[in-house]
Order: sequence, then structure tokens, then C-alpha cells
Amino acid sequence: MVNPDTPPAEARSIAWLHGRLTLNRLGAMLAPVVFTAPGHADFSPLQIAPWHAEPIGAVQTGLMRGLRGDWPCVPFGRTDRPADLPTGWTPRTPHDGWGHGHSAHHDWDWLATDDPHTLALTIALPDADPIARLTRTVQAHADAAVVDLSLCIEARTPCTLPVALHPTLRLDAGRVALDLPHHGPGLTYPVPAEPGRSRLAPDQHFDRLDAVPTTDGPPADLTRFPQPQDSEDLLQLMALGGPVAVRYLDCGWTLTLDWDRTLLPDLMLWISHRGRLYPPWNGRHLALGVEPVCGVFDLGRVAAPPADHPLAARAGLTLTPGVPLVVRSRLSARPLLSAAEDRP
Repeated sequence: MVNPDTPPAEARSIAWLHGRLTLNRLGAMLAPVVFTAPGHADFSPLQIAPWHAEPIGAVQTGLMRGLRGDWPCVPFGRTDRPADLPTGWTPRTPHDGWGHGHSAHHDWDWLATDDPHTLALTIALPDADPIARLTRTVQAHADAAVVDLSLCIEARTPCTLPVALHPTLRLDAGRVALDLPHHGPGLTYPVPAEPGRSRLAPDQHFDRLDAVPTTDGPPADLTRFPQPQDSEDLLQLMALGGPVAVRYLDCGWTLTLDWDRTLLPDLMLWISHRGRLYPPWNGRHLALGVEPVCGVFDLGRVAAPPADHPLAARAGLTLTPGVPLVVRSRLSARPLLSAAEDRP
């Protein structure tokens, strides 16, 4: 058990038979997570921003100071509204200016646990926030390469807020293949996600992730990475039918992300493929956000889509004071077993 009188460490770690992980106070960010198996190289699939140990990283604040891995976003989304949203989008005003929520930018407090394979953090939100408290628990399975995560959301006032988890995967470890059961429509961001650096055609519908409309060429195959062109793009896949498998073909591992799809029915993809050229990104951030979400892209705090938009009903999770809501997810890994699994 963690002694509550011990000064809080900025990060704490767990080592178990099948891996090791680190949970950070800032934003309750989880990374690194390293999976191990006899006869196989260690597998570390979560990204850590390349500036984390650089002078430019030390001057960053909040989320950007520690950007890494997987963290909860309550409420999810940006707080600056794009000026060129399509006709019919209604402006909304966020309750604060913290992108991805106050909790993503501040230190959480450690909770004591009796299990050596479990870490837990909690954060009390400011009085003006509709959320009173968040609690995050991370538990490694003693006998498997599995990490279970739970997020408990306690509301202060009745509210409906966009909510997401934010697993962000590294794309700097060779070939990566993305396999997911996409049963609903796919939607590109309504405007260029990064003006001058976005590749996908804005405000488009598509049926296949390997044929997503682009602005200046053939459709993009977003099931395979790295991509042939650098870009910064966002898209949302509706009604996922099962977990997402990410095959790291050159590492020889598969990472599987599973979550409660009754609460977070969609998946937002953040393709950060060396697309942002300004500091601290400097054209070198290579990562894939695979983000379970109930919301309208990352726009739900600043704009509502037209009534006939496919995401019009994705206002967020409805939260009630005195009725905590728990969102569960899981990261698991296994070595690739056959040549067929290695084939892109």
C-alpha cells in the first residue's frame, strides 16, 4: 500500500511478469508501457513527445509539457473555434479554456491501493466546473500482457459533456497496420485540421478506411503507416463493432485496444504525421491517436453540427450528481505468431 504521508512522486511505476508501466501525475498520463515476452524484443507502443527531455520541453505548460501515451479527456475537445466551419454549425461557448479539460493540464493526487499491480490517481475539479472529481485506476494483470484502465466521473451539476480517452501510439517503429471493425460511416474533419498541412478532403463521408478522400490525389489508405506524405489530419469513425488491433509488423507485436463502446461508440483518429512545423512540434511528431469518443470530433465544446449531420446526436455523456459513471478500457499485447500476420 502507498503511504499517504509520502510526498507525491511525479510518476509511479509497476513491473510485473509481462511488462512494466509508468503512470504520471500530470494529466494522469500513462506512458511508457512496455510489454515483454520470452524470445521477443520488448514492445513499447505508446508515444512520448520528442521534446520531453529537451530545453524546449521544459518551457511548455500543462498538457504540452508532458504529452505522452494515454490520458482521459473530460470534457473532450478544443476550446478555440475554427473560423471557417461549414454553414449550419452553431457556435457554442466552453465553460473554461482548458483544451481536453482542466484535468489534462494539472497534477492529480495519488490514492493508496492494496494491490501491487494497481495505481490510482484522483483530481478534484474547480468549483465552477460541472465535474466534481475524476479518478483513474490502472491495473496490470499479473499473469498476462494486459493493462485494465477505469475512469470514474463524478458530476457536480447535471450536464452532458463530450468525453474521450486519448491513447496515442508511436509511428516511429517501422511498419504499422491498423485493423478495426468499422460498421458505421467515416467522416473527415469539417475543415482542414492544420491549414496548409492537412491532406484529407474536409467535410467528406467515406465507407472504407483504406479509401479516404484527399484534396489533391487518390484516396488515402489510412490502415497502413507510415504514410507516403506528411500531414496533420483528424477523422471520426462511427459505430465501432469491436476492439482495434494495431500490428507493429517490424516489432513483431500486436497491440489491442478495447473499451466500453456503449458509452464511447465512436473512434477519432488523430494522424500526426510530421504535420505541425512550429515549436515544439518542429515537423518531427510521428504518432497516431486512436481515441474512443462520445462527441463531435473535438469540436463539441465550441460548435454543434446541423441537425441532419451524422454526429448531431453525439452531444456527449449525460452525467448526474450522485451517480458516478465509470468508463473502462483495456490495452493488451501479444507477439505476432505467423508470417501471415506479418504481411502488410
